[in-house]
Formats: sequence, structure tokens, C-alpha cells
Amino acid sequence: MTTTTISLRLRLFLAFGVILFLALGVPAYYLHQNLGQTSEREARDGAVRDLRSVEWMLSSGSFHDLEQVNEALRELAARMDIRITFMTLDGRVLTDSGVTAQRVESLENHLGRPEVTQALGGEVGVGLRYSDTLGQELLYAAMRTQASGVLPEGVVRIARPQSQIRKSLDRLYGQAGWVYGLGVVFAFGLVSLTSRQVGRAIASVAQAAADIGQGEPGKRIRFSPSTELTPLVVAFNNMVERIESNMQTIVKQKMESEAVLNGMKAGLIVLDGNGRILRGNYAAQEIFPGLSTFAGHKPMELSLLQDLQDACDAALKKRLEGDFSQVGVMVSLAGGRNFDVSIVPIKGDAELGVIMVFHDITEIKRVEQIRRDFVANVSHELRTPLTSIKGYAETLVGIDKYDPEQTRSFLEVILRNANHMNTMLDELLQLSRLEHGKLRLDLVSVEPASAVYSAWKSCHPLSKNIEFTSELDASTPAVRANFEQLVQVFRNVFENAIKYVPEETAVIRVHGHTSGPELVVFIEDNGPGIPAEDQTRIFERFYRVEKDRNSSIGGTGLGLAISRHIMANHGGRITVQSPVPETGIGSRFIITLPLAGQISEE
Repeated sequence: MTTTTISLRLRLFLAFGVILFLALGVPAYYLHQNLGQTSEREARDGAVRDLRSVEWMLSSGSFHDLEQVNEALRELAARMDIRITFMTLDGRVLTDSGVTAQRVESLENHLGRPEVTQALGGEVGVGLRYSDTLGQELLYAAMRTQASGVLPEGVVRIARPQSQIRKSLDRLYGQAGWVYGLGVVFAFGLVSLTSRQVGRAIASVAQAAADIGQGEPGKRIRFSPSTELTPLVVAFNNMVERIESNMQTIVKQKMESEAVLNGMKAGLIVLDGNGRILRGNYAAQEIFPGLSTFAGHKPMELSLLQDLQDACDAALKKRLEGDFSQVGVMVSLAGGRNFDVSIVPIKGDAELGVIMVFHDITEIKRVEQIRRDFVANVSHELRTPLTSIKGYAETLVGIDKYDPEQTRSFLEVILRNANHMNTMLDELLQLSRLEHGKLRLDLVSVEPASAVYSAWKSCHPLSKNIEFTSELDASTPAVRANFEQLVQVFRNVFENAIKYVPEETAVIRVHGHTSGPELVVFIEDNGPGIPAEDQTRIFERFYRVEKDRNSSIGGTGLGLAISRHIMANHGGRITVQSPVPETGIGSRFIITLPLAGQISEE
């Protein structure tokens, strides 16, 4: 678009300035020239009249000496505001009203003055020049006179200062200048006002267009500077209304789309046609912290996964070939999170390439792993006692002659393994009821010291040579719980500790304190501790830290899982900390229960 460097307002000023100059400047120049010439002509005529008056006074007056003439000329000059000089035909000054009688003799000869030369030739000489004697510009007029009385034939000359005429002209020019100046200011003010209104209307249109271009609501043009611009203003306002309506619809749709995308649990990342990241929703930012800083980068730089980059490249290639079917890939990120990624090509937009949708399948993977582990664990836990029962039963069947003591020993092993299987099935049934909330709870006020004592008493036959200490007593605040289930939680933790503490220096310590509306109980031991990678899984069914499933350590592997569900149903929780910070060894189980009279948060 071609634009001019001169604004409309400046062009209006220039055009009006030319018109104003022609309308006022030319007449003013003509007036100046004519008035100057007229003033000079009138000044010359006035000087001649004054000269003739002085000549008449000298020729008709009766003077006895030059001193009397000089005095009369001084008085007349003062009255007429002129300077009178009388000189002989040879140019010598006899009297001058502008100087004293003593200085007359020192005046230079005036014979060479232009007006004097003209007067000697019989004319009335008139001249305008600067006087060195008075230091100002004077209008001179001179004429020849006849001898009269004490005065010889000579030349009389008057000098009239031009300052009065100049002052009058300057005053007139000043007044005219003020009138012209005020007229110019007023005229340019009107032009400025008119151009400002036009400029304001154009600026309003430009600003409204700029606002629309920046995605902001356009301002209406509230006035039209002229009828010629009214159709443009009306058309523009109507256009702005339509644009605003369309923009509101687009913004609303955009907000709805963003709300839907940000409300999705699945992470979503948009790539451009070159396979570079444009943006992502909230879920994607949670998956990849700092996602916004990778705008313009490849997915490989964000995820460090070559499989994901290859899948994106394959989807972009299919899009170029006109195939818009999705590409899927399974990826695993840091922290053990697993995602099923669907990469969908985008139709109809050359700038947009594909959309990556991240479906979090970490929990599904975890549940599948737990299911597999559960099947394997149940199979293993049942196979061991069943194998023992089957072996001893087959042995008994194959014996022709029974030894009562040997037979009793075999039957005790069979009974013990059968009881173990029965206990396992009972605990599985209890765990299932706890998980589905089918086990009724009667929550009452329970003294934790009493529950700890009952739990330890039931574990005493297994307690080896253990130094057991409980700092809970009657002063410990009561908790809101089911007594039997709380005892079971403590017993499960005690049994777990008894299995792993050393034979010779076994120590189990119980202590606690209140924390707000809760009682926190700590059960510590000096066993080998629990590795950090296993601490998040020990509350799963059948999970054991020892990978070889040492048969010398009894138990069903369900105790801690049952304890976790019991605590959850009580509105409490159970966690583990290993090693114990104060000792650097062993394990600490932390059991948190709501105090009696407190309402559980869950």
C-alpha cells in the first residue's frame, strides 16, 4: 500500500495558509507600499508649507539684530517642532534653532547640501537623510530668500524629524498586524478544529480496526465530522458489530474447547505439520512438566523416547499420503508411569499435523501385575501345604504296617498344613469383606494400651527372647475404634516384627503421641529393615520382601494388607519407615487413629 508522508491535517493547513496569504498578504503589501508613499508625499508637502511660513515670518518681521532673529526662530521652531537654519548664499550658517549662538560659528558649511543646492537654483529643495548633529533621520526643505532688515539674501532651511511619521506608521502597522494576526489565528483555529474532527473520526476508525486486529472489541465511532463521512461511519459501526458477534462466538467456542481439553484426564499434545510441538492441555503439562518451554521442539526432545518420535513421524507420513488412521504406541516414562499413546492425524489444516493423546494405564498395569502376583502367590501358598498334605497322605496310604508314633507325626503335619490353608482362606475372606465394606464396624472408645497388651499377649508364644517395651499406659488418650480389629492390626505388626528381629538381641518398642485430633502410635524393631523399593508394596496381598519365599518364615502374607484396610475403615492409616531415623536400623510402623469423640475425615 502506498502512503504519503504529509498528513491530511497538514495539507489542510498548507492549503488554507496559501489562501489566507493571497487574501490578506497581497492587500497588506499594497497598503504598506501605498501608505508609505502617501505619508512621504504628505510629509514633503507639510515641510514645504512650514518652510513658506518661516520664510514669510523672516521677510515680514522687523528684527534689530541677529540675536533677536535667533530668539524668534527658536520660539517658532519649538512651537512647530522643527529645526530652522538660515545661511548665506555661500553656505555659512548665521543662525540655527537647534544649537546655541556660541556653537553656530562651529557649524560646517552647508553649501554642499542637496536641498541647499536646489534652493540656490531657484527651486524649493527637499531631501531626506540622516543628521549626524541630531543623530536621527530628518526631512529637509530649503528655499532662497531676499534680504530683509538685518538678514542678508540667503537660504532658509527647515528640518522635520521623521520619527513621528515613523511612529504613526509603526503604530498603524502594529494595529493592522494585530488584526491580521488575530484573523490568522482565528482562521487557523477553525481549520484546526475542522481537521481535528476529521482526524478524530479517521483515528477512531483506525483504532477500532486496530482493536479488532488485536482481538479486542472495537470502539464505536460516536460522531461524524461531516455528512460525507456519515455512510462510512455507519458502515464501519455495522461491520464492527458483526465482527464482535463473530468474535464472541469464536471465543465462546474456543473456551468450550479449552474447557473440554483441560478437563480431560488424558494428556493431549498438538504437533504442527513439521512434527514440532505447538501446545498441550493441563493433563499433558502434568505428565511433562515444563511442556510450554518445549514449544517448537520435537517430541523426542521432550520425552527422550525414540519409539514415540518414530510413531509421530509415521503418523505425519501417513497424513501426507492421505491416510488419516491413528498410530498407537505404548511408552513408559520416568517414575514407572505407563501410557497408551494414540497419534491421530488432523484433517483440513495445513499448519496442524497430528494430535498425541496420552492415556494413563499405570493403574491398569499395576492392577494387572497385582492380579498376576496374586494368582502366583495364591498358587504358591496353596501348593506348599497341599504338596505336604498330599505327600504325607500318599506315604500313609503306601504303608502296610503303621507305626503309631510315625502315623501321629504324619497326621500332625497334615493337620498343621490344613490349618494353615484354613487360616489363609479365612484371611482372604476377611480381606474381601473389608475391601467391599461388608464387615460391620462397631466403633467405640478404646484404650490403645489395652489393645497393645492384648495383641502382645496373643503373640507371646512366638516372641522368642524379645525385649518388649510399651510406653502406652492409662494416661494415653482413648481412640475411636473397634477393639478386636485394632488388636488384630497390632498383632499383625507384632508378628511381622517377631519373624525378622535377631534371636539374641531382639527389641520391640511401642510409643506414641497425639497430633491434633489423632493419636499416632509407633511400633519399632531392630530387625534388618525393609528396602526402600519394597516399602510401597508390603501392604499388598502375599507380598514378601524375601524373594526366595523362605519357608522358615511363616505367615500367609495377608496380615499387612488386612491391617491397611482395617485402618482405612477406621478413618486412620498405617505406613512404614525404614530404617528408624534415631537408630539407623530396623523398621518403624506408624499407626494413626482418630481420638475418641473426633469425627473421622473419611
